[in-house]
Amino acid sequence: MTKKIFTKIVVFFTLFVIIGILGLTLWDYFHDGVPGHNLLKRKDLPKISNWWGLLSIPLVTYISLKRIEKRVNFKTDFTNQIFFKKYIVPFLIALIYGVFIVVFSSTGNSKISYSMFLILFMIALFVPIYKSEYFLGFVLALTYTFGGALPVIIALVLSTVFYLLFNYIRPIFLFIGSKIGVKKKAK
Repeated sequence: MTKKIFTKIVVFFTLFVIIGILGLTLWDYFHDGVPGHNLLKRKDLPKISNWWGLLSIPLVTYISLKRIEKRVNFKTDFTNQIFFKKYIVPFLIALIYGVFIVVFSSTGNSKISYSMFLILFMIALFVPIYKSEYFLGFVLALTYTFGGALPVIIALVLSTVFYLLFNYIRPIFLFIGSKIGVKKKAK
């Protein structure tokens, strides 16, 4: 894969997302109106309209894909298999995980969706789920149910926490684990 091909993927995928979010918003507009969502599902907190999705979702898509493009080394043997394994698979995993959270939340199984949400913090200690491919998959999965702005806000906060967990908390556990392992070997 070349940089030129990847740039085309960025453009086409962003256009696909624009068409998708525009279609979803127009569907809502002509069927009971475009809804909004309160922060943390509390009526006393501000309501964010799904109209914001027309701006936020394409912007997040484009920025995420451009961040991925910066990490790709096109000068080496960057094949479609490597691209699929390093970027598409994580995107699809995050997308599917987000869909399960949405399904459980929407069907009244909020305990399961809450548990899945908490499990993300454990996963973040072992997998760099703060990266753009995970971020984008998670945001797109939540968009249909929670609108365009709320998933972006949630994912930005989570990605920051996940970054800190993976890069600063995880090394502490690894250091402690290595010290415990050294003591056991000494005995």
